[in-house]
Amino acid sequence: MKSQQCWKTLCHLKSKSTVLQQQFNKVGKVETGSVALPAIMRSGAGGPESFQMGSMPQAKQHITSGQMHRGHMPPLTSAQQALTGTINSSMQAVQAAQASLEDFDTLPPLGTDAASQAWRKNKMDESKHEIHSQVDAITAGTASMVNLTAGDPAETDYTAVGCAVTTISSNLTEMSKGVKLLAALMEDEGGNGQQLLGAAKNLACAVSDMLKTAQPANTEPRQNLLQAAGNVGQASGELLSQIGENDTDPQFQDMLMQLAKAVANAAAALVLKAKNVAQKTEDSAQQNRVIAAATQCALSTSQLVACTRVVAPTISSPVCQEQLIEAGKLVAKSVEGCVEASQGATNDEGLLKQVGVAATGVTHALNELLQHIKQYASGGHPIGRHGEATDRILDVTENIFSSMGDAGEMVRQARILAQATSDLVNAIKMDAEGESDLENSRKLLSAAKLLADATAKMVEAAKGAAANPDSEEQQQKLREAAEGLRMATNAAAQNAIKKRLVNKLENAAKQAAAAATQTIAAAQHAASSNKNQAAQQQLVQSCKVVAEQIPQLVQGVRGSQSQPDSPSAQLALISASQNFLQPGAKMVTASKATVPTISDQASAMQLSQCAKNLANALAELRTASQKAQEACGPLEIDNALSMVRDLEKDIQEAKASAEEGKLKPLPGETLEKCSQDLGTSTKAVSSAMAQLLSEATQGNENYTGMAARDVAQALKSLASAARGVAATTDELPARNAMLDRAGDVMDKSANLIEETKRAIAKPGDAESQQRLAQVAKAVSQALNRCVNCLPGQRDVDNAIRTVGEASKTLLADSFPSSGRSFQDVQAQLNKVAAGLNQSANEVVQASRGTTQDLARATSKFGQDFSSFVEAGVDMAGTSQSKEDQTQVVSNLKTISMSSSKLLLAAKALSTDPSSPNLKNQLAAAARAVTDSINQLITMCTQQAPGQKECDNALRELESVRGMLENPTEALNELSYFDCIDSVMENSKVLGESMAGISHNAKNSNLPEFAHMQEALEESVQMMKEAVDDLGATLAEAASAAGAVGGMVDSISHAINKMEDSPGLEPEGTFVDYQTTMVKTAKAIAVTVQEMVTKSNTNPDDLGGLANQLTNEFGDLANEAKYAAMTAESDEIGSNIKKQVGELGFTCTGLVTKAGALQCSPNDSFTKKELIESARKVSEKVSHVLASLQAGNRGTQACITASSAVSGIIADLDTTIMFATAGTLNRENAETFADHRECILKTAKALVEDTKLLVSGAGASQEKLAQAAQSSVSTITKLADVVKLGAASLGSEDPETQVVLINAVKDVAKALGNLISATKAAAGKPHDDPSMLQLKNSAKMMVTNVTSLLKTVKAVEDEATKGTRALEATIEHIKQELVFSSSDPPPKTTTPEEFIRMTKGITMATAKAVAAGNSCRQEDIIATANLSRRAIADMLHSCKQAAYHPEVNKEVQMRALRFGKECASGYLGLLEHVLVIIQKPSHDLKQQLASYSKRVAGSVTELIQAAEAMKGTEWVDPEDPTVIAENELLGAAAAIEAAAKKLEQLRPRSKPKEADESLNFEEQILEAAKSIAAATSALVKAASAAQRELVAQGKVGAIPANAVDDGQWSQGLISAARMVAAATNNLCEAANSAVQGHASEEKLISSAKQVAASTAQLLVACKVKADQDSQTMKRLQVSTPSQILFLERNAAGNAVKRASDNLVKAAQKAAFDAQDDQAVVVKSKMVGGIAQIIAAQEEMLRKERELDEARKKLAMIRQQQYKFLPSELREDGQEQ
Repeated sequence: MKSQQCWKTLCHLKSKSTVLQQQFNKVGKVETGSVALPAIMRSGAGGPESFQMGSMPQAKQHITSGQMHRGHMPPLTSAQQALTGTINSSMQAVQAAQASLEDFDTLPPLGTDAASQAWRKNKMDESKHEIHSQVDAITAGTASMVNLTAGDPAETDYTAVGCAVTTISSNLTEMSKGVKLLAALMEDEGGNGQQLLGAAKNLACAVSDMLKTAQPANTEPRQNLLQAAGNVGQASGELLSQIGENDTDPQFQDMLMQLAKAVANAAAALVLKAKNVAQKTEDSAQQNRVIAAATQCALSTSQLVACTRVVAPTISSPVCQEQLIEAGKLVAKSVEGCVEASQGATNDEGLLKQVGVAATGVTHALNELLQHIKQYASGGHPIGRHGEATDRILDVTENIFSSMGDAGEMVRQARILAQATSDLVNAIKMDAEGESDLENSRKLLSAAKLLADATAKMVEAAKGAAANPDSEEQQQKLREAAEGLRMATNAAAQNAIKKRLVNKLENAAKQAAAAATQTIAAAQHAASSNKNQAAQQQLVQSCKVVAEQIPQLVQGVRGSQSQPDSPSAQLALISASQNFLQPGAKMVTASKATVPTISDQASAMQLSQCAKNLANALAELRTASQKAQEACGPLEIDNALSMVRDLEKDIQEAKASAEEGKLKPLPGETLEKCSQDLGTSTKAVSSAMAQLLSEATQGNENYTGMAARDVAQALKSLASAARGVAATTDELPARNAMLDRAGDVMDKSANLIEETKRAIAKPGDAESQQRLAQVAKAVSQALNRCVNCLPGQRDVDNAIRTVGEASKTLLADSFPSSGRSFQDVQAQLNKVAAGLNQSANEVVQASRGTTQDLARATSKFGQDFSSFVEAGVDMAGTSQSKEDQTQVVSNLKTISMSSSKLLLAAKALSTDPSSPNLKNQLAAAARAVTDSINQLITMCTQQAPGQKECDNALRELESVRGMLENPTEALNELSYFDCIDSVMENSKVLGESMAGISHNAKNSNLPEFAHMQEALEESVQMMKEAVDDLGATLAEAASAAGAVGGMVDSISHAINKMEDSPGLEPEGTFVDYQTTMVKTAKAIAVTVQEMVTKSNTNPDDLGGLANQLTNEFGDLANEAKYAAMTAESDEIGSNIKKQVGELGFTCTGLVTKAGALQCSPNDSFTKKELIESARKVSEKVSHVLASLQAGNRGTQACITASSAVSGIIADLDTTIMFATAGTLNRENAETFADHRECILKTAKALVEDTKLLVSGAGASQEKLAQAAQSSVSTITKLADVVKLGAASLGSEDPETQVVLINAVKDVAKALGNLISATKAAAGKPHDDPSMLQLKNSAKMMVTNVTSLLKTVKAVEDEATKGTRALEATIEHIKQELVFSSSDPPPKTTTPEEFIRMTKGITMATAKAVAAGNSCRQEDIIATANLSRRAIADMLHSCKQAAYHPEVNKEVQMRALRFGKECASGYLGLLEHVLVIIQKPSHDLKQQLASYSKRVAGSVTELIQAAEAMKGTEWVDPEDPTVIAENELLGAAAAIEAAAKKLEQLRPRSKPKEADESLNFEEQILEAAKSIAAATSALVKAASAAQRELVAQGKVGAIPANAVDDGQWSQGLISAARMVAAATNNLCEAANSAVQGHASEEKLISSAKQVAASTAQLLVACKVKADQDSQTMKRLQVSTPSQILFLERNAAGNAVKRASDNLVKAAQKAAFDAQDDQAVVVKSKMVGGIAQIIAAQEEMLRKERELDEARKKLAMIRQQQYKFLPSELREDGQEQ
């Protein structure tokens, strides 16, 4: 053959589609096999024939179609083998389902009351929905198989085919269950359930046949697969018809099939034209290409027809629509291939034109088919003129608003708007004409008139704007007219818009329920191949929750469809949709997390696709429900009231059935389940009631309606649970009691909703609020009575009473001894303690079990508690001392209280076992019982070391046993494999600990044994940190590779988690969460900005930034959840969550763009998209910050006020500085009396503000804000008037001025503390610790204001103002000690600074003692001011030094303790001085010495603590050795500065003269630089030598007697100073020489001085140094980085050589200058003699000056020599 592809069948039919079959035999690798293949025996074409003479027989030929011998088949690939396994297992599942359909389910006996009838109807609706959803999945899977198996088998995605197979089998298995239940219900109602079973079996049979033909090894023609797939579609349609769910219009299906056949006919025509091209093509390769393309076109068309037959009955499903569209895409692709092949095969324009026309026909037919599908996909209904016109009006008005300023554009948009409103008016009029109800017709015509009037106004305004394009007034009129038209449009089309929105919601809810059902089926099928049971368990749990929500969603859809005009039905659908979102999102998250753990690829792909479809459906449902709620919201209160009244009627009907004995439990109801449901629903009702009251109080009608809806839904659950409890209870009185109590709850709740409705009408009416509170209390009492009717609750109450009765014995005054020995009593106490501990654990377990278990456990606990109290009383009587007895009784009372809390927690948990908070409370109560027992036993067994640890450990192990017996609850966040690793690692630690126990027990080392468990705790912590590090590393690796899928999922998970109801109560306040959120939001903004920057500079960094953004948003969303809970109103909380959610969605887009740009760094379009996404994120961040700002106006005002008060305090500190300096002068001739009354009046006003501020902590944010602002205003005024008053005292009395300003400063500080405490306590309960802090701050505030008033009154009293100042200082110091914060200071300081501050204490102490002795008011005032400043400075510097990073915890605590002791001691001194002032006596003055010694001792301890802060690094600043090192370092710094100065010098510029060189200046500069560098290195090396001598002990760090070392240090100091001074002189001389202002001789002298001082420094360093030390070698060897011009030479030689270079340069310059100097010799005799005499005179004078200079130098050196130490003198003589 010419082609590897051969035609098997080619039929051209005009009435039906062309069916083509092709077979692929591709050349592969060489395979080993047998060539002895068996022969093929075939029968003749015409059967047996007779041979006759004279005639020729027919040709012996036979054509076999669709068969191939298996020996010629290529072997199956691994993917094909996997598919074969999948198909085989699926066929077994289908056969099992088919076998189960032989008979329907057996229904339990059902009652005839309303609940039973509703259950029957709802179950039928739910079953029909589930069957429909599963049939959708089956047909979609079948169509997917048809599409995926087309084409070359080598290119087939067999994993996807396997996914389709598992989808079909898993949904068929689940469908069979629903069919059996529905058949039973149909039979019960008189229907024909057998027909339904028959239709289901037919579908199962069709699926089984199709799976057989889909086997990879099957050799049957593909037409068989297409036919089998069509049979599946037909059987599906029959099944849906049986259940009445064939919701697709038959005409729509017929049209669908006709359009598909039209595509087939058009494709047949194209194939014919392609055949013509192939026949006229001579090139065999091109001919084969055309044939292959035409064949593929025919095949894809046949697949399209087959897919249409399959999905036509379920075309309403998006997945089915998707498969049909996919088949259409394959047709389009094959048509393109056919056209391309034809164009490549011929140039005949006629043939190509025919092919093109035929291809256009196929495309046109295909477009019509796809358009038909899309029309149904949009909801099955056209949008209509109403919707189209309304949407256009709303869009165009937005354009008009945004075009303000552009009159032309506004007018153009107005024209479009006028046309749209005209269309809408006409549509409304047509509706009015067709309306049969006259009232509705009148309303429609009225709406049309209003709309027409608004349009006329808008047209007039548009004309005005067109005539005056520059008039802003005309543009504003047009805008206002457009706004009016928009409002009229909303009013006119309200019903139409509402119907559209509800219709969209119905479709979205239906698709979400179907997607959830399919996902549940996929999850159940994947269970067998999931290797991670923990992940599977989490998925199953989420599926259960969703499965419970699906019926409500289905009922909501059915109710809305059956009652399209019922607001109640629409609201029920909205509520069900919103309740479905959260569990649906959780199931999506769990499904995605489970996919990687599924070993079967087909099952994993199925689950992944289902989760993706469900996520899309949930997004649609979320949007549709929000829009529908906005349109249907105001009627929720009336609907809730009607619903509650209906529930009350149902309860009454159930009671009547119970009295007749006809009340039957619904299927699945048990006493335990209904009891738990009742407890859970009771809690939900209470929570919803509280929310309803809160919203009604605030007067928000919208939120009140939502709360009323939640109340009604919770009451519906409670009514159902109460009916179930009554139906499963055998005793008639108990039944009636339960139903009566439930009916009472319904009645009281209806009254509450009615009262709420009235309260909304009168928002501020106090009387209605009071009635509302009374009705709410009645509801709460009714709920309690209802819960108390539950079985098992009475037993718990009896146990609580038993505990109370037994505890009464502990109230006795005395406890007589029982006469038994201490050992017997102790043994008995240990025994009953173990029994009580065991009973407590049993109560914990029983609270999760049945009511009978709880009754037994609580009864046993009561008995064991009585025995324990009896034994405890015996122990109290046996105690040796009264103190021990009291402690025993106190511990017994604690155990009694813990036991009561345990029973109450168990009672609460038994009614609501799924509550995490109640579980935590029960566990905490059980631990409290165990801990209190341990405490009692420990106290009684303290004399036996080790015994208490053993007993405590045994009791803890006993309490842990319950966790091991109930291993279904997660205790941590570790995965399965992490837990395995943890167990293995900690098993080793446990083994080591056990060995340690044995060893220490043998050696009687019991205390060591008691600490063995610390190793275990440390290993657990290390393991958790390792896991966290691993997770972070993986996230960073993924982000670095551009993989952002995990980040997007993380952001989505964070958003969903934020919407979840939190499991734990918030620990902080709104302010705490708001502060954190603001910080995180700003961090997000910074990260986003950095991403924009990196997108242009380094896109590779975007991955890490995206990961950082993801983590930051996760933190923000987590905080937002609790911020919303703690917000002042639900409106603020929901707005915060809404804004954070929107921020999350924009972050998702930004992260996605970052990943795309990271993969394509040069894509400019993606870069623009990233920048735009970043802009949106930044905008959303600002929205989040704005929502946070709106939620805490009061606390924000407190923050602002606190900042203002801090500014006032700083201003007062500045005023004190002026006063202390004596520059605070009075203005004019004013006196203090002029200001006294104003100060007193303002201070009293501040007290009133303080009261408002304290009360504002428990009030609204508005009142808190007002109080904070008022207090700041008052304190500002008070500070100003006090400053004026202080100035009026005159600068001649600065101490009194300081006293007065300090008094108002104390008030300001107290106000600052009060504002901070108010901010922290805002919104907290009264028993919160922050409220106590608030009260203490308020007291301090009042105290300081009182102190200010006293100071103001005494400030002009010379006899008492000193005493008053001292009293104020004492109070200030007390407040410093009491109210000092435990938070670390904002900055730290050095211990040296701290020591310096202690000197102030010493000075203040001396001043205080002197004042105590003199008793003069002036001294007392000075002492008070000095003491205040000294103590404050000491405490602050102590705290700052203690929190230095290098200070360890122990030294820190020690320093802080000594600081407080020092302040306390000084406070005692001041108080004693105050006593002396008030009552002077000689004895009291004698005691001043002891007080001052105490302060001195505290200061000594403080200094020692400061020394400990620095450890061995601490030095005494007065130590000569330290001074030596500092001088060396200072010398080095001076030399380096001089060197830098030389670097900046340049030779002087002057006009060049003939034969003149500038080399002299250059040489000077270079030589001077060399000397400076060399001396710098030398001094640094000397400094290192100094430190080494200290380290070797040759010089003491802190010498006790510093005579010897001090002398040596002085030598080193003087040498360093001489080097620095000489180098400085050298630099100045060089500078002057270069500038031409000094002689070369001065420069030479300076250089020699550097060399001499350097030699002296070397001598000083060598005195005590070790010649073999590395430091001395460094002194002698210098690196190139230290000396610029020398390399590896001696430091001293370096300096000497540098100096010599400079000297030589200067001398050479001077010599050259002398040589060059021209001497004019006079020619006359007399003149010549005179010239000689003058030269000799000058020479003698110079020699005399030289001698004098030498003598002067010798004298200077002799004087300096006297001060040198002996070592330097001797060494100097040797030199």
